[in-house]
Amino acid sequence: MSIRLLGRLGTLLASLTILTLQGCATSAEKTAGMRQMMELNRNDLALIEAEKHLADEVEGVMENMNVGLLRRLNKDYKGSNEAFELAKQKISELYSTSVTEQAGAVITNDESISFQGDKFEQVLIHLYMASNYLSMGDIDSSRVELLQSQVKMDEWGEPKDETPFMRYFSGIMFELLGEDDTATVSYRKAVDAYKNTKEKHGLNVPLTLKHDLLRMLAKMKLMGEYKDYKQQFGLTNYKAPNTNNMGELIVVFGNGLAPQRDEKIFQTYSTALALNVKVAVPDYPNPPVVLNKVRLHIDGKYYPLEVVSNIDGLARAALAEDMPVITTRAVARAVVKKKTEEEAGNQGGLLGQLAMMAINQGTEIADTRCWNTLPQEFELARVFLPEGEHKVEIEVVAPNGVVVDTIKRTVKIKAGAKSVVSKRWTSPEGPAVHMQPVGGQTVDQAEEQAAPATKS
Repeated sequence: MSIRLLGRLGTLLASLTILTLQGCATSAEKTAGMRQMMELNRNDLALIEAEKHLADEVEGVMENMNVGLLRRLNKDYKGSNEAFELAKQKISELYSTSVTEQAGAVITNDESISFQGDKFEQVLIHLYMASNYLSMGDIDSSRVELLQSQVKMDEWGEPKDETPFMRYFSGIMFELLGEDDTATVSYRKAVDAYKNTKEKHGLNVPLTLKHDLLRMLAKMKLMGEYKDYKQQFGLTNYKAPNTNNMGELIVVFGNGLAPQRDEKIFQTYSTALALNVKVAVPDYPNPPVVLNKVRLHIDGKYYPLEVVSNIDGLARAALAEDMPVITTRAVARAVVKKKTEEEAGNQGGLLGQLAMMAINQGTEIADTRCWNTLPQEFELARVFLPEGEHKVEIEVVAPNGVVVDTIKRTVKIKAGAKSVVSKRWTSPEGPAVHMQPVGGQTVDQAEEQAAPATKS
């Protein structure tokens, strides 16, 4: 082979490799800047990045999920629900994923298959939409989202596919809306859901949920069931709280960032080719991040915030469940690509074979798509307080015991009413911003959500 031909070959291969790699960055690489902004508590800049990705993939489920959540964090509840609605509609369309997409993935990579999100992610869309509607004062639409989430989980019919916090959150919301019967049903189902999915997220039935179910059963005068659950929970000494002339503060705290799928490349043996092949699959390479502890301080007294949803555990369990199919498809794809290289060599000689090798290597990336703006976990506290103003502090405590952030609020509680404050935390937010009463609603301008104060 002449030196001139070798030079041309080298130039062609370099150009092919650059073009291929430019178009085949993993989703994790593309969204790294967005997540970095969230880690710095710059959700405004993270939203700008997310909107750029959405502009490139207007109907993308993941892109709309991320934009929906970040618009919510930036107080654009209407725009948030518009994005979530697009994601929800697209998921519905994709339930009958075409065979063509599956076949295409065997030739290129798994990112050619339309992203639908894991089941727990699909359910959490309803959670955020219901919260957005509540923040906008649209109670009827909020209720519709709650019911749709229940129908979706019921239709799946698999206890392992439940999202327990969605059941629990729905109960809280129904209770807030004054629908005690429906709230009680949701609390019952939430208890079962936590039990049925413990292997995925590692959580027992939250003590807060046990208290909520017992409190509602007592309120509904269902004393037989009340006694049975007291026995089942090991809370034989439990007594329903006296809530006369009291209001309730409900704090929902989203802590950290959900894990990001990464790419794992390894060699495995192919019986079809009788040799080792290189495959790329998604992976969570690192253990869960050790999060800062959070505690609630009201009028000089501490109250526990309990972990009620381990998103990290749900995400890792979902990927582990899918890995056998993903790996099988990756090996099949490696076989197909190797055969295309041989065919290119037969048709175009060494130049054709090397060109095809460059293309195949450049397109072999793992599908690292996931809803990567979710928190790592949700924590919850429910506290009954006398009517009046209360000094509330949410303290974020590092593993070494040092308080790294204190979020100070003044909350106005009304007797017989419930106020919900939802906070998302990734890093210190700076100067404290106080809550101000607006009509019958408590609104916190520095919070992710401040729901209407509603009568019990």
